[in-house]
Amino acid sequence: MRTPIFRILFALTALALASCEEWNVRMDTQVMRDGSCVRTVRTDNDGCLAEDEGWVVLETKDSVRDFTEDKIKAVTISRKFDKVEDMNGFPALQIYGKPVKSESTIDRGFKWFYTDYTFTETFRGWEDSFNIPVTDYMSQDEASFWFTGYPELPKGITGKELDYLADISCNAEHWAFDVVWDIYFNTIARYYDQIGNPPVDRETFLSMRDSVMNSAYQEGLEFWSGVGENNALKYLDRFFNTDVFTETEIPEADSYSEALWYQSVGLGGLKVSYNLRMPGKVIDAGRGQVEDGVIQYRFGADYLTVGDYTFTATSRCVNVWAFLLSGLILVIAVGSFFIKR
Repeated sequence: MRTPIFRILFALTALALASCEEWNVRMDTQVMRDGSCVRTVRTDNDGCLAEDEGWVVLETKDSVRDFTEDKIKAVTISRKFDKVEDMNGFPALQIYGKPVKSESTIDRGFKWFYTDYTFTETFRGWEDSFNIPVTDYMSQDEASFWFTGYPELPKGITGKELDYLADISCNAEHWAFDVVWDIYFNTIARYYDQIGNPPVDRETFLSMRDSVMNSAYQEGLEFWSGVGENNALKYLDRFFNTDVFTETEIPEADSYSEALWYQSVGLGGLKVSYNLRMPGKVIDAGRGQVEDGVIQYRFGADYLTVGDYTFTATSRCVNVWAFLLSGLILVIAVGSFFIKR
């Protein structure tokens, strides 16, 4: 069955916003005193796991996603690394074929009676996945606060100044609106030569992208649901004084628009509970919370929208041998004194 190009695109939006693809992951990392580590990853949908045979499958459980009846598989995988840095080349997660890459390091600070261990893992940002940067709508700090909570901009803000946060929210909404519209524009431009009697040439159509998006946003156009779909289709025809966008049939647009979606907006379905266990006692949990010796962090794909995101923590191990050796040296010194006397 042949389908008008925009009907496919807006149906795709509604489907994605209904969270048809979502991955809930728990990632546990245990760092040892010798610098080795063990990483264990649990997910309720194995579609986000990297296809690397080096990971050992500990548990597998079949399940069904409630709202779609799709069969999915809950899986737990684990892997031991001789060095923390070895994890860098073997990411455990991928979203639509895009690896979730990170770089980890462990630094030791030897202080004789104790040794401090500082673990750092930086997940590489996905800001290049979006054709429209979020920083075109707000500052870098505002965008970082919106997606990650840091820097903590509300500190010191009075009640009457909370409108500042509302402004950030509106700007974030405007950015998301334009990102989706950009997918539509790129899809139409890709198949523009198949549109009969277009209102403008391809170059002009692309040059009017910002004007169309701003006008639609100012009008409060709602296309995030099935009801809004018809409004958007009529809006485009009205803007260009034509009916080609509702009438043109381009079935190939489906897979192309899906690909653009998965490379950007679709990445946001990854939700991660990140847990870290360090050797000794935690003395600095960074942005995490310590519970029963485990540092718990909040994390997800949206944290990478602005750029790299870093976890860091420091723990302290007592060097028992240093106390024993120091005691032995003291005993020898005192003993030598009395022997001489």
